[in-house]
Amino acid sequence: MEELLLYSLLLVPVVAANVSERHRTRPYTSQDSRTQALLDRALRAMPYALLIVANLVMLGFMGLVLLNALMRALMPELVAPEALTVNWLVVSVALLLTAILAFLPLLSGVRRWLARWLPIDPDSVVHMTALVFAIYQIGLSLGQIALIGGPQTLIQSEMALTVWDVILSGIPLALLALAGVGLLIRRDGRSALERLGLRGLTVKQLLLAAGVTAFLLGLDFLVNWAWQVADPTNFDLLQKVSDNLFGGLATIGGALALGLSAGISEELLFRGAVQPRLGMLLTAILFAIGHLQYGLSIATLEVFVIGLALGLVRKRTHTTVCILIHAAYNTLGMLLGMG
Repeated sequence: MEELLLYSLLLVPVVAANVSERHRTRPYTSQDSRTQALLDRALRAMPYALLIVANLVMLGFMGLVLLNALMRALMPELVAPEALTVNWLVVSVALLLTAILAFLPLLSGVRRWLARWLPIDPDSVVHMTALVFAIYQIGLSLGQIALIGGPQTLIQSEMALTVWDVILSGIPLALLALAGVGLLIRRDGRSALERLGLRGLTVKQLLLAAGVTAFLLGLDFLVNWAWQVADPTNFDLLQKVSDNLFGGLATIGGALALGLSAGISEELLFRGAVQPRLGMLLTAILFAIGHLQYGLSIATLEVFVIGLALGLVRKRTHTTVCILIHAAYNTLGMLLGMG
């Protein structure tokens, strides 16, 4: 529920950016010239103001975390034992760098420079917001590694996911995707579905989805086999973490819930909303970073490769095929793991 609330707060600047972009391309009008001028300035400034506030809040949190790190170093006897396992200095550095870098996309010159490599419109505040959010995800996910700790900490924690957890975690991602493409603000339902790449499936695409799913499952088997042979200690450690997290979903219903929730929500966001604007490579990086529950490991590289494969499918077909592949891969992977 906390995650749902957090993502709901992130919807505010996304909606504001879409309202501002709608006004840029199809202005809201007022018969009074002074009101019109005020409306123009307010709607243009609103996304910038919200993102600046978000960055300043992050800097404030950085200060609190840094104080926590200093207290830990100077007065460890006053700190709770579980807090001593967290590298608060690294967390504060991650927050600082994230907040500073997140100011850069607010500069039009930076956006124009990025537009040489990314399919963005440097004048679009929606694309500006997407860039800021990409920085948030990279920086905060890396900081999360220091906050959570290593695999040993995850093994000792009680973080088992339930079906309800899986469903709830998918809702905010889907809402971000829908809000990001401006559903009912810049686009009606049909054009929003088209922008997200949601179309019907042909027989050829169904066969493609089956082939790519089989390839990804085979890749997973080979990676796990090679990892177990090359580094059995860390493989077993990460396997225990996986069992802790997903053990409660080791049923047919749990596997289906995991497959459908992740397949629909993550593909709507990453391949549907993000990839057409930030490109296939950066989207695959963001996708991999969004799966750092194990920390940085071979599993992260595998998720990156999976993201590239799904990105290529999205480029050649559409998002519905990616949803089918992702859902089938997660569901079958869970069911095969039960055996």
